[in-house]
Amino acid sequence: MEKKILVVGYFGYKTNQLDGQTVKTRNIYELFLRQNQRVNYIDTQTLRSEGFISLFNSLKKIITCNIFIYLPAHNNLKYLFPLFFILSKCFRFKIIYIVVGGWLVEFISNKPLHRFFLKNIFQIFTENQLMNRQLSEKYKIFNSTKIPNFRYGDFIPKIKILNEHKLKIVFMARINKKKGLDIVFSIADLILKNKYHNQISIDFYGPINQEDNEYFKSNLNKYDFICYNGVIQPDTIPNTLNNYDILLFPTHYYTEGFPGSILDSYRAGIPVIVSKWKHADEFVIDGETGFIVPFDNNVDYIWSKIIFIYNNPRVLFEMKNKAYIESLKYTSEVAWEIISSRF
Repeated sequence: MEKKILVVGYFGYKTNQLDGQTVKTRNIYELFLRQNQRVNYIDTQTLRSEGFISLFNSLKKIITCNIFIYLPAHNNLKYLFPLFFILSKCFRFKIIYIVVGGWLVEFISNKPLHRFFLKNIFQIFTENQLMNRQLSEKYKIFNSTKIPNFRYGDFIPKIKILNEHKLKIVFMARINKKKGLDIVFSIADLILKNKYHNQISIDFYGPINQEDNEYFKSNLNKYDFICYNGVIQPDTIPNTLNNYDILLFPTHYYTEGFPGSILDSYRAGIPVIVSKWKHADEFVIDGETGFIVPFDNNVDYIWSKIIFIYNNPRVLFEMKNKAYIESLKYTSEVAWEIISSRF
């Protein structure tokens, strides 16, 4: 009998929101479509805004599915997961929870009921091995498996040495102070102070967090070597990033999972400079696919890495090749092999 699969998460179709949550949710849905599975979806963004009829139709989809693919953010997991768990026992469908980010272990530390539910669903897929280990060691949750973040396509980047000895830095993430905007602008100050403004540039891509809009725009206007280029559509990301030399990702989110920006950079053949968030060592090979700097007080460390690669274009060229090779671990084929083996 063919399984009826339902993917539930924040797709962001209504506003075309593009961030780590929506991109991964859409990618998981597409993964099942490409495998010719009988799959439907519920976008929790529209669920909140379309009233009773939408809620009734969604409930009908839930209780008639066989496999419930679940990609919640914090509030969804906190408030709706208990309901979904109860429905799964009443209507006998399997819940597969695909974790987005690295926050789950801390989030359930004071939620014993949620921990009980998680132990008793069919499968949890995490983004990293550390989370699997902590779930089992701290909470005796043994039904988790790592599934890497992934992308589609077989893009082959053009690996280049610095053109005219100019270093092009890119920041691609939500334009949010918590993603490290303050660090990027501190680096911009050092570029000016050390008179590298004709040799080093910084471009921003990503949706602007409204709370940080004024801060971002006011700082942006201080530098003629910095530019904001809007939001990149997913299908144009590899070609766009391939025009740069290195990604700067000095996040202040300690519980990042596997940021899509890093995977997208690897696919485009560019290494990264990242702050040492909780899972950084699992995804960045320091000195090979990028550089890991201290999580706090890291501006001078980042600057030293930038100057190092600017003065050593051959090293940067080798790191670009290693970054692309690393991306081959994170394909849709690898992800599907892991998921399908658990059905």
